[in-house]
Amino acid sequence: MLKPIRSMKVMIVFFILFLSACQSQKTVPEEPLEQRENSLQPKEVDAVSILLNEIMDQAQNGMTVGSQINVMDSKMEQVKAEWGEPDKLDQSGKGSYATYDEKNFAVGFNESGEIFDVRSYANDLIKLTPDLINDSLGQPDQVRKTNSEEIYVYVLNHLIELKFIIPNNSKAVHHISVYNPERANADKISDEYVLDIKGQSKQLTASAWESMKNWRQQIVAFAKEHENVYINGPNKKQVALTFDDGPDELVTPAIIDILDEHHVKGNFFFVGSNVEAHPDVVKQAYDSGHLVASHSYNHVELTKRSQAEIQTEMKRAGQAIKSVIGKETAILRTPYGETNKQVAEIAKQEGYSIVLWSIDTLDWSQKEASNIINNVMNHVRNGDIILMHSDSEKTETVKALPALIEALQKENFEIVDLETLLNVKAYQ
Repeated sequence: MLKPIRSMKVMIVFFILFLSACQSQKTVPEEPLEQRENSLQPKEVDAVSILLNEIMDQAQNGMTVGSQINVMDSKMEQVKAEWGEPDKLDQSGKGSYATYDEKNFAVGFNESGEIFDVRSYANDLIKLTPDLINDSLGQPDQVRKTNSEEIYVYVLNHLIELKFIIPNNSKAVHHISVYNPERANADKISDEYVLDIKGQSKQLTASAWESMKNWRQQIVAFAKEHENVYINGPNKKQVALTFDDGPDELVTPAIIDILDEHHVKGNFFFVGSNVEAHPDVVKQAYDSGHLVASHSYNHVELTKRSQAEIQTEMKRAGQAIKSVIGKETAILRTPYGETNKQVAEIAKQEGYSIVLWSIDTLDWSQKEASNIINNVMNHVRNGDIILMHSDSEKTETVKALPALIEALQKENFEIVDLETLLNVKAYQ
């Protein structure tokens, strides 16, 4: 009888130990936030401080930790080129947000494709609490409160804000944001920012100058009423250099070389018949990264042509360009800028944006280089589209171009192509 009793005692002890083990595997209640912060080891506190300082350092340069996306100069097309299409795309009051789940990032971008917000949802952000943030970075400039969260905002300068988003139910950081308010509020290309057309020439007669002023007023008013007609770009520190009437065998190649030497992009409105005569120059422009667009086939005044003739002018020029670069342009500049409702409607049907200009250098009238430069630098504004020419007679334009580029860059203007400036398709 002794052996069974001993066995029963062993079983009872085993059962008690089993219950104790099971109990120890149950989830232990999470420590209150204050206890969790106080329980951090010195090495952990140091690691959190290092992380916060790194976040601040990166934000000063417009970036978040773990990404090279920059709210000062990055664009959505660059993000897509590196990361592919987003997992989710949402609209917001300021623009759109693209979410990349595997990257733990979301990026906000405006209608021009400019990144204005980079948000990181990295896992280690849960270590950051209000007290730790305050200890490392000091008191925030603002604390914005909503029903669901607090946002600690550090205003680094007028272009960059660093934000820590802290849900009310956790009191630890959910995500961080590096935000550019200027890009977020960038003006759309609209009636609110359509520039008048600048540029003067002493070679024009009084009647010719009066006629030009009247045309300028009329075409600006016309552009405000037609969404596919552009006078200028948005209100930001960018301009576009455009060249009409080429290609030729001397002036256009010289302009391409100058643009390449200065690492800036140009926009060439080529006449279709000239494209057929100088296809190698067209290819040189395109292969160098410049934008190739249409200036009709025969350089005729489209407003005085029939619907069929207008369509033929557009189609023949488009086909001539496509035969050289393999793409049909989606941007048209009407000869002499002459544009009416019929021309605008046909252009839209054919897949074209009509892009005119807001500064006329008048390099076809008062041709000297100094007047070309003065017409730009005395009038240049955010978003200007600058008209020059690249036919064989415009040697003074070639002479003016290097100094003009350098003067614009000295004034901190970014020289871009029209696709970038206007956020329109360059090619169909």
